[in-house]
Order: sequence, then structure tokens, then C-alpha cells
Amino acid sequence: MDSCDKLVFRLQHLIPHGLSSAAPKITNNNIIPLQGPANNHVESTNKSDVPTKTFEEVTFPMTYGNVAAKIWGPSNGKPVFALHGWLDNAGTFDNLIPMLPDNLRVVAVDIPGHGLSDHFPRDIMYHFMDCLLAIERISQQLKWDTFSFIGHSLGGCMAMLYAGVFPEKVVKLVNVDIVRVTTTRAETMNLRLRKTVGKLLKYENAIMQGPEKPITYETAIEKSINGSFGSLNRKACEVMLKRGLKKVNGGYVFSRDRRLHAAPLSFCPKQDQVILAEKVTADVLIIKFIEGPYFESIEDQIEHIEALKKNSKSVRYVEIEGKHHTHLTHPERIASLISEFFKS
Repeated sequence: MDSCDKLVFRLQHLIPHGLSSAAPKITNNNIIPLQGPANNHVESTNKSDVPTKTFEEVTFPMTYGNVAAKIWGPSNGKPVFALHGWLDNAGTFDNLIPMLPDNLRVVAVDIPGHGLSDHFPRDIMYHFMDCLLAIERISQQLKWDTFSFIGHSLGGCMAMLYAGVFPEKVVKLVNVDIVRVTTTRAETMNLRLRKTVGKLLKYENAIMQGPEKPITYETAIEKSINGSFGSLNRKACEVMLKRGLKKVNGGYVFSRDRRLHAAPLSFCPKQDQVILAEKVTADVLIIKFIEGPYFESIEDQIEHIEALKKNSKSVRYVEIEGKHHTHLTHPERIASLISEFFKS
């Protein structure tokens, strides 16, 4: 029984739980190194938790503004993109990346509208395909012909889609607590679209009325923990709020675009994703946190992973104890697994 056959057996018996330090300067003139964190963003309040590995803060120019990123590892290392989850930022990998092999060149991206990346113009909406174009632009600026992915949640969805659209470019794919983009049943799509339009208008109207009302740092911590359904603890929040919170007069506001709270208006039907999965040639490692959310039925996950087996040389599924942000709160649980995957 191979790893994927074992996966089918395991999944059929699961019960869903529901829901910088100085670095060599980059020579590409289109990539703008930052001189440390901006003054209006929050720095760590617990210096003992700052990883010992060094990284460089950079921005990559897009047509509408810039995408921010943290680059870890040597310039000649194996190229890897790290993509965070919905409403998170590149800081989600701060505790994991220092535990990975030293020969990886990891570019942890703030997905458009998140973290220190610029927001889309007011008349442009976000959807899960946004990162495909951003990654393609960034890879061209870095002159990377082939590379790998580590994606958590939404970041894993985007990485999976990219690996199907550009299979010749992706060497390895690590999906953390996600298999693919959550699909919507055709018979309920009108209800989801109706709800999304209403939420988007609500946030757009709020943005036009002026800046967000400032909150205290403690309130930001509380909101972050509650919004994660308890998968984040205080230390994890402090890590992500270093680039997820801005200091303003009277307190703090979240740096992400408020419109991200509305679900995307565009969708990727299940059958389309299955076809894309069949085109993936990269080695695939899917890590599922047992206490994390199950966004789709067990049967749909099995169908997708079976599709990956068509052209991928290796598809592995592993269950790890923990909640949705275990890669941040307990990175040691998956660091050796990912390290071995990149060494193979």
C-alpha cells in the first residue's frame, strides 16, 4: 500500500473537525531592498523569540504598487516561494524557515493586500488567482526558471493552482493544512455571490468614509486570536503583527486591506481543479493538522489527491497533531518533515 493508498484509507476514517539583518544586496534593479521595518509598523516585543537566521526585506514592483517579501537564505540556494494564508502575512513562516535547510533561498511573500504589500485600487477586487500573476512577475524579476512552494491555507491553494498552470516551473510543492481551493456547489453559488457583493459594498463604503478607528495593541492580539478560532496564541500573534499592524495616531490599525474580509467573487470549479491537479508534475507533500479545519468533504480531497498521482512522481499525505497555525506555534512538528522532503 503506497502513501496515497494509505491516505485514502486514513481519510475515510477521519471525522471532520469543521471548521532584517544585513544581507547581500539583490542586483536586479527592479527589486527594492528596504532598510529594515518601516517606522509606522510594529516590531517584536519579545526579542528572545526572534529567529537567529538573517533575512532581507524587499519589495517587488507590480503595475499598481509593490508586493513586499522577506528573503531568507543564500543567493545561490534552492529557490522556494512561501505563501501565507488568508488575512495572515509572510510572518507566518518566521518560526519555521530558520529550522529548514540552510541551502534554501526562501522568498516569503505578503500576498497582495496583506502585510506590507500595497492594496489594490478601490475598483479592483481580490480573488484567489491574484497570487498567480504576482508570483509570475516576481519569479521573472528574480530570474528563477524553476522553484518550489511552501503554502499554508490560501497560500497552498494558490501554489497548487500555479503548479497546475505552470507544471514545468514547479519542482516541489508543500501544502500545509490545505489540499486545494474550496469549491462552491453550483446550486448555491448565487447565494454566495449575493452575500459577497453585500459584504464588499459594506467594506468599500467604510473605506470611503475614512480610516479605520484605531485600536489598542491588546485589542489587536485579542481579535487575532479570536479570528483564528484559537489556533493562534499570543506569541504567534506578536510575530505576525510585526508586519500585520500599523501604528497610527491614537493606536493601531491592521495593515491588510479591509476588503479581504469579503469572499472572492470568482471561483474555480471542482472539475477544473481536478484537471489542473492532473497536470502537476512536482513532488507533492500535503501536511494536514488533525485539529485544523476541513474545508471540503473527505471524498473531494481524495479525488484531488488521486488526480495528483497521474503525473506527479511523488504524492505524500501526512497527518500531524495540531491546529491550523501549528506551523507557527509549533514549527518543530513539521520542520524535519519538510527538510527531508527538500533533501530528497
